[in-house]
Amino acid sequence: MKHLINLTTLAWALIVAASFSWNFYQKNQGILEIALIEARIAFQKDVVYRKWNAIQGGVYVKVTKKTPPNPYLTVPERDIKTTSGQFLTLINPAYMTRQVHELEELEKGVKSHITSLIPIRPENSADGWEASALQEFERGKTEISSLQIIEGEDYMRMMRPLITEKQCLRCHAVQGYKEGDIRGGISVAIPMAPLRAILKKQQINLALGHGGLL
Repeated sequence: MKHLINLTTLAWALIVAASFSWNFYQKNQGILEIALIEARIAFQKDVVYRKWNAIQGGVYVKVTKKTPPNPYLTVPERDIKTTSGQFLTLINPAYMTRQVHELEELEKGVKSHITSLIPIRPENSADGWEASALQEFERGKTEISSLQIIEGEDYMRMMRPLITEKQCLRCHAVQGYKEGDIRGGISVAIPMAPLRAILKKQQINLALGHGGLL
């Protein structure tokens, strides 16, 4: 009888341990999936407002120290002066995207980057991870993602391609792009620290619950 009780206890301990390990794994995977979903949403948001800007042919804003005329935008009437003497400059989709990304990083810690293998603006050049992703897009991939360390911090990094549409050719036809071509992509890096903090709380509750079962 004692031997049977020991076997039952051991079996129960193994079941509880297996349950803990499985749930631990699932919760960790769930956090990674949440980060990837956040990155995809950020990308889709960028695509939508970029398309709106392109459909409008760009938007004019006041020239300021933070928003000077774009030296890489060579289109007629890039800069105009209103009847009241206010100087305005045309903001194309890429310029708008860059400024939105800067604001987003400042407020949310999300790092996004519009890039290409042949960028008009040198600062838009792809880093090693992005260049590899862009090459994969040329081979038919539609999304690349992985955990990456950026400036010593853990991020979920995701990238999708940007497809050339008719309205994009106003700025990019000079590069030889045609409608339907992959002209670059946007990478999004979601900080994992806030999600890891949530995961840690879940893991503690998970351990306490399984400890009680044991």
